[in-house]
Amino acid sequence: MKKSKSAAPSESSPPRASVAPGAAREPIFLASQLASICDVDLKTIHNWCDRNEDPEAPAELESFRTPGGHLRFRHSAVVKFLSRWGYPIPDELLTDRPHAMVVEPDAERRAQLVEELGLLRPGREPGERIKGVPSAEDLAHLGLYASPRWYVHLWGDAYGALISAGERAGAGAPMDLAITRLPMDGIDATTWREALLSRPETASLRFVLIDPPKTALERNVVGALESGQFEALRTLLDELATKLSADIEPTPTPARRFEGSIARRERIKIPPREPIYVASQVAHIWNVDLKTVHNWVEKGDIEAFSTPGRHLRFRRRSLLHFLRRYNMAIPPEIAPVRPRVSIVDSRVDDARKLAGLLSTSFEVQVITDPTAALVDIGAQCAGTNLIDAVIVTLPSSGVDGERWIRAMTRHQETRFTSVVAFSRGATDTDARRWQEAGALATVFDGDPSQIAMVLERSLGVGTT
Repeated sequence: MKKSKSAAPSESSPPRASVAPGAAREPIFLASQLASICDVDLKTIHNWCDRNEDPEAPAELESFRTPGGHLRFRHSAVVKFLSRWGYPIPDELLTDRPHAMVVEPDAERRAQLVEELGLLRPGREPGERIKGVPSAEDLAHLGLYASPRWYVHLWGDAYGALISAGERAGAGAPMDLAITRLPMDGIDATTWREALLSRPETASLRFVLIDPPKTALERNVVGALESGQFEALRTLLDELATKLSADIEPTPTPARRFEGSIARRERIKIPPREPIYVASQVAHIWNVDLKTVHNWVEKGDIEAFSTPGRHLRFRRRSLLHFLRRYNMAIPPEIAPVRPRVSIVDSRVDDARKLAGLLSTSFEVQVITDPTAALVDIGAQCAGTNLIDAVIVTLPSSGVDGERWIRAMTRHQETRFTSVVAFSRGATDTDARRWQEAGALATVFDGDPSQIAMVLERSLGVGTT
């Protein structure tokens, strides 16, 4: 195998910029660490370093070598490379700076916020154009952005933002700051904030309020601004970044020298992550050839992503969704022995009765607060975990059932979770709206035993 290209320092090279005050030192990764994070082998990492033979191809994965000749990779270079190839950025690469969540329903205001704060998609350069057709997220300015000091998650819906906050907590990089306009659209702001503060991982979450009324609560509020005060917001974010970055544990480097001590070799802790399957494994599961698997992907029957080498990869939850959708046998290595089901109902006694009814076939948990449930479900769907189905009792006080269901069925980490609406006094019109929002079914309260039949059929329980 040919030698991997890498950037070599020279006497004429300009000195590397020093770390900004209050900013965390940029993490450095070993080749083996990067291979583990991206779920590839070492040979693939070396191949990525060589991927610049075509002048029209994206830049190579930038690296450098130690005096012993071992490859090292800067965090910024890794994120840039993966972003250019459309590879999902692993959670382990998003722990080097604080996370802020912005809830802004208006797309024009989000676009203005991106411009005024100088936000970019992770790995992109200023002024870099998007190749191909821009995604709906890019056009609406939704999703993950970054600045030199922050990761910023832009959300247009308060319900989806709750799931996102929970998912970040479950992934090990909890939200540090929430910026929201008051009053909030479709949900009580006090209930929304209390739902976030109810979990240990987000109990110290700080809030910046835009256009707050005089009666706004002050718990964990660190700033209150008027619309359009971007310079004041930028100053506030810089001040908070300095304080929060001091609380972030520096990511261990392969050999970081501390003043007055010898070099220590440390490895980055790699948390459990969702299993990723290659195309040949998928073909083996269904006893088909590789061409059939590629055809499924091209037709959109099964979701996949590609490595920088253009090799297909499949998340476990997308495979499970495909199997259940077509009522196919589920191999034991893909699905748990008993699917996980969450019951969201403020009536504790009724929820426990339903849990007892379902416990023979499912692993069941009960959540009594429907707003806080979104945070909890998001946390439990991060990484390796997946909640297979949620039963939510509607209507529920203070909750817009349609928005609740839509947030569940559209969020990246919960859209493979089946949602069943358990109606308590709702009309057929309500049920139709819930199913249009993405609910698998609506079961009326006259016969809760139907829920077991709906779940067994949709989750493939008993399928052989």
